[in-house]
Amino acid sequence: MTMQTPPRHGNNFDLIRLAAALVIVVSHAYVLQIGYAAMPATAPLLLVGYAALAALFTISGHLIPLSWLAQPDAARFFWKRSLRVLPGLVGAVLFTLFLIGPLATTLSPEGYFSALFSGAVATLPFFEDGSALGLFVANPVSFVNASLWTIPVECTMYVLVVALGLLGVLRKRSALLVLIAANLLLWLALYHDPALSKVRFTLYFLIGAYLSIHHPHLRYDGPTAFFLALALVAAAGTPLCSFLALVAIPYIVLWFAGLQVPALNRFGTHGDFSYGVYIYAYPVQQAIVLFLGPSLPLWLFCLLSIGITFPFAYLSWNLIEKRALGLKQVDLKSVRSALFSPD
Repeated sequence: MTMQTPPRHGNNFDLIRLAAALVIVVSHAYVLQIGYAAMPATAPLLLVGYAALAALFTISGHLIPLSWLAQPDAARFFWKRSLRVLPGLVGAVLFTLFLIGPLATTLSPEGYFSALFSGAVATLPFFEDGSALGLFVANPVSFVNASLWTIPVECTMYVLVVALGLLGVLRKRSALLVLIAANLLLWLALYHDPALSKVRFTLYFLIGAYLSIHHPHLRYDGPTAFFLALALVAAAGTPLCSFLALVAIPYIVLWFAGLQVPALNRFGTHGDFSYGVYIYAYPVQQAIVLFLGPSLPLWLFCLLSIGITFPFAYLSWNLIEKRALGLKQVDLKSVRSALFSPD
């Protein structure tokens, strides 16, 4: 028995994804102006950004396993996932290295391209530290594109879905519950490490997967979503908030996604720009801080960030992502022949 993925324009996932990506842009605007060292751990804009990222992982967890169950073929699954992630990512990396980089580097043009092509950039992931390329070293934050840390995590979850599928346990309730419990224990063990405690975001993927596979007909109601949102706000800044969010955010996301409002359901008709916003915004924001300084009013910084980023996200969708996704059902045998033909 196969399962069908939800019709794209029969829900509000496109709207939620774009809204979450824009919230992350706002959250990053706050961080990039003051630096991580000066950032309070309970700053409201930081917490809202975490919630937005949790929403994205919840949606991914809700939909990706259904893609496997609808077409349980490992090669096809990885092909489709690669088409969704890699073409847009390559475009964003090239944009950063060949457009933002030469304009923002403290090195001479010759020094920049010499460092770029010498392999110095490979000594440390350039999105974590741009010092090898002279990028953003004087900014409050020296990361080039910190948003990209989530992509290896997301891809790891894709591998997990395939592994569970091939083992025949993806549909077993106990398998996902054990993974959720193990992940929760790991998070608790790493709770006080700001970097490693990010493992908690994979919990949202697993919870989304559990709900989509084992409770596909669960009814999410507005009053409960509203109550959970209020409880989450009330708990903000306390240790309880992170644990309550594991229940509240998936529930709120899936409630809103299921609202049957035609105007909202058709939001993604003209394209899904959320991924482009997510992967292009950070280097754009870093360039704004570099050229205009870290003291812009936050509202102006956010408007500039979104206003400059969105055209690139639009182009990414229309010129790269949409065209790549059109190859999802291509004959993989012909692809292998084209790539590995001795001719």
